[in-house]
Amino acid sequence: MTRYVISGNGKLTVLYDSHFVLRELYYPLAVDNHLHQGRTGLWVDGKFSWFDNLDVKTNYVRDSLSSWAEVEFQGIKVKITDTVDMAYEVLAREIALTNVGNKDVRIFFHWDFHVNGNDVGDTALFDPLTASMMHYKRDKWFMFKCDVPFYQYATGYKEMGRFVGTWKDAEDGELSGNPIAQGSVDSVAGVRLNSSSVFHCWLVCGSSYNDVLNRNSYVNRKTPRELIRRTDNFWKAWLVKASDYDEVVKRSALIIMAHWQNNGAIPAALDTDIMRFNKDTYNYVWHRDSAFAAIALTLLGYQEPVRNLFNFTKPLLFNGCLFQKYTCDGHWGSTWHPWSTKTISIQEDETALMLYTAWHHFSKFKDVDFIKGFYAPSIKRAADFLVTYRDEGTGLPLPSYDLWEERLGTHFFTSLTVYIGLVSAAKFAEFFGEENLRDKYMSSANEVKEGLSKFYVNDHFARTIYEDGSVDKTVDASSLFASILGVFDPKDPRVISNRSVVEERLSVGGGIARYENDMYLRTDSQPNAWFITTLWLAQQYSLEGNKERAKGYLDWVVSKMFPTGVIPEQVSPGGQYPSVSPLVWSHAELIRTYYLQATGRL
Repeated sequence: MTRYVISGNGKLTVLYDSHFVLRELYYPLAVDNHLHQGRTGLWVDGKFSWFDNLDVKTNYVRDSLSSWAEVEFQGIKVKITDTVDMAYEVLAREIALTNVGNKDVRIFFHWDFHVNGNDVGDTALFDPLTASMMHYKRDKWFMFKCDVPFYQYATGYKEMGRFVGTWKDAEDGELSGNPIAQGSVDSVAGVRLNSSSVFHCWLVCGSSYNDVLNRNSYVNRKTPRELIRRTDNFWKAWLVKASDYDEVVKRSALIIMAHWQNNGAIPAALDTDIMRFNKDTYNYVWHRDSAFAAIALTLLGYQEPVRNLFNFTKPLLFNGCLFQKYTCDGHWGSTWHPWSTKTISIQEDETALMLYTAWHHFSKFKDVDFIKGFYAPSIKRAADFLVTYRDEGTGLPLPSYDLWEERLGTHFFTSLTVYIGLVSAAKFAEFFGEENLRDKYMSSANEVKEGLSKFYVNDHFARTIYEDGSVDKTVDASSLFASILGVFDPKDPRVISNRSVVEERLSVGGGIARYENDMYLRTDSQPNAWFITTLWLAQQYSLEGNKERAKGYLDWVVSKMFPTGVIPEQVSPGGQYPSVSPLVWSHAELIRTYYLQATGRL
């Protein structure tokens, strides 16, 4: 089920589905998802339902990463507001119950943890010293508590043999009181109320029992209500730099920040529902996605998270280039690209785009003291790699994998990024007074630019030239970057013709597909439309000066996003969302498109 809400503070990150069921919980970094599900259930005068089975209205609090859900069951209204605290690893929750008839109401909170990403060796227990439910394994501890006493509680076994889970015990309104279970386990705690009421609960994360005790004491001193209030105020204040933009832009900035980890890593997406296809997720740092997210925040005037990304990336360069993707703690991610002695199994555009991002950021903030530490070990090393990893005959980059991670060759998009990466490096060299290096980088950049003409075939830019010289003429939306990256004039006849071909051949239900006959997660006779590709076309139209056509595609994107403002990766012709949501890159491109519409530049 697609995710409708994400919230986080760089140390604790949580995601919810459309029924306000917690589906992911990452702590202290977005490495392992510790949670299978965290649900809420209602028992009213003998009748029971989980939120999963009710009509739930959910959204964000305006200008905040706090979220809320409203349900009505058997004449009882419940509103839940959740907040990941701005500073600490605490999920604070307010529950407002409207019980006009003073009915017997029991609210159940179900926690099904898979600590460290699996259900082996977990412990669930009721701690009488703190009157809380605890889940732990090794150095991951989770305490759940409310400011009203639990009416009942239970722990038990799940997902093995005849045990489906302790959640089943709640459905008759009574819990067994079993105080502890180990292995594959879950827990349920219930609160009983006979009148309208507002109460608070909180989930505290820590590395030990003592750690969660200390944080719990802090929550008790500050109160959950205060944590919610101060966090809402913080995010409202954080948005001051984006105050002139539409709500969808501010929401996109907040959603990007919800993904950004304290160590600078920014994963592409944290929705684990995609695991059903190949037992892997998008929970990796692709520096392509990260670069566009960093550029988007730079355009809005944000500095610190982008600096953190550069710090995260600095030690990752290997012989001057970046690997395909990384875990959020800085290790090489899984890959499907074969290793070879002839070519390097990378996507070279990622290395190039980080150079472009560095110059983009530096040219806005002029933070010399910060960038000087990256000039020699990062900028020059990456630029030297781009210079050497080229074909001597054509001047174009040697084969690497394309931005869609599907084919090995010399790609138009990659070549564009290598050009702008080298130009960016040349600007840095000039700034630091190294004219010889500037000339070296610019000379190589110009050779790449000369070679770009080889990609133009008939009426559009081909996507790939293979090692044997054959040309893949498939129409690909990434060719729109010819002008978006500033390599070609947006009104160059070739660029205009390419845009026309892309729009004609890749249009799907008002949006734009990645490329002709794209089969990824396809469920229909046509490919799925992607939000980033649709926004690229909007950007091209905006660069041409046709803001009305650009707005048309922007409006399509806004019409297809979720009511919460979350933008997935793609949408099928039938209106389904088969892939991850939210996708950071989708939100980055929305910000970039609005900025372009407002200022006329990127």
